Amino acid sequence: MKELVERELDWIFQSPVFYSSQAPQQAAFEKPPRLSVSLPGPLVAENIFEDLNQRESSNFLLPRGVRNAAVSALVDELPHLHTGRLGLIFEKYIETVLLLSFGNQNVRSRWPVREKPSTHGKEKTWGEFDFLFLNSLKARVEHWECSIKFYLQIADDPRWNVCWGPGVVDRLDLKGSKTFLQQLPLSSTQLGQQTFPEGWRELPLVKKCFAKGTLFYFWNPAATSFEERLKTVVLPEALSSEHQKSWWIRPEHVDALEEHYPDSIPVILPRRYWMTGLPACELASAGQTWAEFKAGLGARLHAASERKECLFLALYKNLQDPRSVQFGFIAAEHFLAALATHAKSL
Repeated sequence: MKELVERELDWIFQSPVFYSSQAPQQAAFEKPPRLSVSLPGPLVAENIFEDLNQRESSNFLLPRGVRNAAVSALVDELPHLHTGRLGLIFEKYIETVLLLSFGNQNVRSRWPVREKPSTHGKEKTWGEFDFLFLNSLKARVEHWECSIKFYLQIADDPRWNVCWGPGVVDRLDLKGSKTFLQQLPLSSTQLGQQTFPEGWRELPLVKKCFAKGTLFYFWNPAATSFEERLKTVVLPEALSSEHQKSWWIRPEHVDALEEHYPDSIPVILPRRYWMTGLPACELASAGQTWAEFKAGLGARLHAASERKECLFLALYKNLQDPRSVQFGFIAAEHFLAALATHAKSL
């Protein structure tokens, strides 16, 4: 567990950021008509966005005491976090580091914003802040919304709406718009401000989106190498130019994938290990040949599609080294069906 926690902690804080500083403007441009973005009234405080940069993200782990204490705490806490939601695990890592950096009394996590009825009726919840904390080093309050991103780009197009989650329902334009147009501005509304702890409302407020993840670009390995494919991909607007990039393929291209990586060991990863791969203790028993992998691929793809998932494939060069790995998606039936429907609508 310790080895896995260390790798995941490094990935979350030291991997490239997902969005660029232009993301709030792009979110407004991408806003589709069917997305309902609502706030409890107008903004009464400045709605100041500050982009998360790579250096700032990495700097959180520079103090050796913070890193070591975070690893120790997470090794103890993660086994008791019974959830299949990778986003909650991602938030747990961030919460642990923020608490160690700014102190328990200065950090609020999953802080709800509720409106009490003026007469008889039900209380309305407008949302919650992923993190609201007092940054005493900069004498300000920070509101963070955090997310882990795994999207497959279905066309060479800079718009966010062609970046789909493996389950199809999730799309970058929907999640991005909600983050920058609703969740982050909520702290600048009167109702949002009223939820702040005493004394915090008078301080400057800045908002950040702490997002990490990977964008997977379509690749036909029968036609070219992935290195060559990366030279022709169209990068989505307002994503960091350094965002992590990988590939997704159709099932009929698995034979060609093997030709590019004949000495690699294919392993299907459950969602829990999408960030960095299997823990070292489980890796040795996970190996299989390409022939074994392909023999069971049809059944695995069907089962994944029933769960509205695509298969997340890890290719290991050495089962003794959990870092010698690269990742990609194999599209399942539901994803390919949605692609066909999308193509007909164009």
